[in-house]
Amino acid sequence: MTRPLRFGLIGCGFFAQNHLHAWAQMPEVELVATCDIDTGCADAAAQAFGGTAYADAAELLARGDLDFVDIATTPPTHRMMVELAAEAGVPAICQKPLAWDMDDAKAMVAAMADRGLPFMVHENFRFQYPMRRVKEVLDSGAIGRPFFARISFRSDFDVYANQPWCKDAERMIIADVSVHQFDLTRFFLGEPTRLFTEALRVNPEIRGEDVATVLLQLDDATCIVDTSYESRSDHSTYPQTFVTIEGTDGRVTLGPDYHLQVVSGGDVHEEVLRIPQHSWSSEPWDCIQDSVVNVQRHWVDCLTTGRTPETSGADTLRVLDLTLGAYESLETGLPYSVGRRL
Repeated sequence: MTRPLRFGLIGCGFFAQNHLHAWAQMPEVELVATCDIDTGCADAAAQAFGGTAYADAAELLARGDLDFVDIATTPPTHRMMVELAAEAGVPAICQKPLAWDMDDAKAMVAAMADRGLPFMVHENFRFQYPMRRVKEVLDSGAIGRPFFARISFRSDFDVYANQPWCKDAERMIIADVSVHQFDLTRFFLGEPTRLFTEALRVNPEIRGEDVATVLLQLDDATCIVDTSYESRSDHSTYPQTFVTIEGTDGRVTLGPDYHLQVVSGGDVHEEVLRIPQHSWSSEPWDCIQDSVVNVQRHWVDCLTTGRTPETSGADTLRVLDLTLGAYESLETGLPYSVGRRL
């Protein structure tokens, strides 16, 4: 295709601004439409980045000239938006979490698959530059066969200022952050077979859990996923994720401030990773902002080559199964057998 891919953005709120900036630096695409129930947000996005503003997603999708749609609305609206895209015959990339329950997620995947349409979930953690570097180390064989991992996200950053829903959500940090760590577990080690969850509510002003630990068992490895919005330290490391993976021949560690250490046999390699910068990115968000660029480049590459996205809708059902399973384990006090909902 010689012309840019024409697309529309549905949902022009807080995080969608990263989508807009990332798309704007990609000559392979052209924003032709924006949509938000808050018409002021849709108008502002169109004025800043181009296209026609809409208040109705169905009207936007009825244009007939879209090569894809980027859905950046809240999870309760995802099924409706994806099914509208499927009815219009438009490929879709949709923000995470795909859905709050498996029935909705399966319906979305089926709606797109029945029409042979590409469908990807905007899962950004595995596309962060430091995580790709950890994956490179693992794939190189430098630490041998991995048998233990710990993936940590611990901070006291005020997430409630930009995400007020977190205060009132009965299911909070597992759905908000651990979901990313579950995907990283799969990215680094493969598919878990069972899990067990413990969680706490430390902040008395919220409804859901703000500290969680999940033990994931794989066929030949164990992974601990631990997440907290109540962890103090000598300086803020938000929104960094820490990783330790031990293997039969060594260990890879991604520590605070993107310090990477690889122990391989008798050799030790250390470096501080430099996050790729963009004209619109800023600390401490730059790692996530760069990952948005990487996610969206991957989507465009898949559209133009016919490849299946790493985080396709079908693949993401496994992440949702882990997330719902983590809550089931928390509620029952028992291990969850992974895959039962698939």
